[in-house]
Order: sequence, then structure tokens, then C-alpha cells
Amino acid sequence: MKNIFFTGEKGVGKSTIIKKIIKNVDCSIGGFIQEKELSGGNKRFRVKSLYNLDDSYIIGFYDKKENELHWDINTFDIISRDVLLKSLQDRELMILDELGYMEEKAPLFQKIVFRMLDSSKPVIGVLKKCNGNFVRKIAERKDVQVIEIDKDNRDLMERKIRGIWRNGK
Repeated sequence: MKNIFFTGEKGVGKSTIIKKIIKNVDCSIGGFIQEKELSGGNKRFRVKSLYNLDDSYIIGFYDKKENELHWDINTFDIISRDVLLKSLQDRELMILDELGYMEEKAPLFQKIVFRMLDSSKPVIGVLKKCNGNFVRKIAERKDVQVIEIDKDNRDLMERKIRGIWRNGK
């Protein structure tokens, strides 16, 4: 299987597995990883480019006072053009960490992700546990394997995912 996504409860170690995969594969990597930054009870969501390691983008923030999540669709368009398309053209392995409900209203971003999945290049990513159409459409594809990560299997998953990816190339 060339497209592997994993999912699991919050804080189970999905991003840690992604970072281990990035460290241990021997090929050019594109796509992005997402990081969360806490500041005064608020949370910012930052996307770090794996195409150009100097580039990062704030895609949204959670305002604790308002108990509301805000995101910037224009930033998703920039990421689509400057990270995803360039990665698809110039890199061997695509990393998408993580996809969820923020991307639901980003049509260009979704279009490029589906183009990546349709390509001959492998994609390894994380699907947030949510009920959005975008995540569901990815999970239901015949060329996508979704693996549930939990505390019992997380330490074995990085090696297993690299093995599945290598055998499916």
C-alpha cells in the first residue's frame, strides 16, 4: 500500500511516529508537519514545511476565552502552492501531519492532497479523529491504509509503517 495514514486519540504519539519516520527514511521528503504552541492558555497551530525547512505558517488558533477555533483559509492556499505542489513535483515521499476539520473549508488544499494520493508517490500521514467529509473521503479510498495508533502499539508502529511503505513501493 503506497498511502498510509494513521489515526488515534489525542496525545497517543502520532506526531512522534511521523518524526521517527522522517529521521529514518533515506529519500527526499516533502509535505508538512503540524506543531501546536501554547501561549497564555491559547493554542496556535503551526505548519512546518518539509519542502523548505525554513518555512512555517500559522494556520489557526484556539481562543480559550471565546472557546473558539479560528483558522485562515488563505494560509491553506499558500501551503497548497508553496509546500504541497512543490513537494509533489520534487520529492519522493509525502508527509501530511495532520489532516482534520480545519481543512474542510480549504478546497484548493483538498484538491492538492487528492492529487498527491492519486500520484505514484507514497504518502504517509495522520488523520485526526473527526467526522469531516475530507477525512472520511481519504480514509475510504482503496489505495489508503488507515492504522489505529494506541498506547499498546505505538512503539512498534514506526518500523511497521516503514516496512509497509518499503514493500508497497
